[in-house]
Amino acid sequence: MKVLTQISEIKDLVSDRNPEIVHLPPEFSENSEVDTDYSYTIQKEFQVEGKATFENKESIVKVSPVRNRRSGFSWNGTRYDLDSRKCIKGNHNIQLGEVKVIEHPLAWMLAFGVYADFTLSESSFPTFDYCDRVYIDPSKGNLRIIERRKKITVSSPFALVWEKGYCVLEPAETDSKGIVIDHQVEYPGTTVGKSRIVTELTPENFSYFGDARTTAFRNKKDAESFYQIGLSGGLKDYPFTLENVLLLDEDKIYNIRDKFNDPRSDYNYEFICHELIDIISWLRFVEEKYEGKFFGKMTTFLFDHHKQIDIAQFSCDPEELEKYGIRIGN
Repeated sequence: MKVLTQISEIKDLVSDRNPEIVHLPPEFSENSEVDTDYSYTIQKEFQVEGKATFENKESIVKVSPVRNRRSGFSWNGTRYDLDSRKCIKGNHNIQLGEVKVIEHPLAWMLAFGVYADFTLSESSFPTFDYCDRVYIDPSKGNLRIIERRKKITVSSPFALVWEKGYCVLEPAETDSKGIVIDHQVEYPGTTVGKSRIVTELTPENFSYFGDARTTAFRNKKDAESFYQIGLSGGLKDYPFTLENVLLLDEDKIYNIRDKFNDPRSDYNYEFICHELIDIISWLRFVEEKYEGKFFGKMTTFLFDHHKQIDIAQFSCDPEELEKYGIRIGN
């Protein structure tokens, strides 16, 4: 992992990005009661049920009002504060202590400014049919304000660069209302290819795309096999089904949800929307560390969960940031 702070180096890093940019269609928006100037917690506990991703067992997740103003995740009698130093690089997910697959609830918390406690009956979160919809809907009319949030951002641009992939953080523009995301992927074929999206994260657009499913990109042979088994009902006892994952190969999406289709371009946004859910989640560690709402721009490429843990730990270490002349605060 390499740290870049020179503007010229960062410009060179992003110079070959795809010039064809997609934006969320204007209708990808739902009303939200949330005022982003404030932080919130749950008023009344609720619970959701699903099949734990790693254990493949029925699981219950309880979502409760936050304690001690620091969100936490509990399993088997142990509670883990939302502290990036407790993250573990597990199997393609963000793992906090022994609690696995926390990236989806983190994205919901980031988008709405919610602080909450989660208690799991199994060590891993389920992969839900409608992703973060399981938190969005029960929290409607069920949030209470904690306090006004201070604005935090990064003092100057920096990039973390890995052998493949990078993430750039830049300070907020004067008129920014939150986080601007510029994300690019790279997959073989035409279904996804080198798709690049630029959007600002808001409670309104997250309310719409927060149910984008976990993606399963496979080669054509494996995708066809998975699809046929799913159609015959052979996946009903597994944590991944045709209902909770978006299945696609190099040139075909097998189980399209029409709500993510743009009739003007015929582009289906579900894949790139779930990418947004995954890549923003790490910023929640930053908000909890520095006790505020993050404003700024994030530019990413090939930005997987292990890289997200790296940058979360780097960004939440003021002494390490100081070595590069960087500060996060208001």
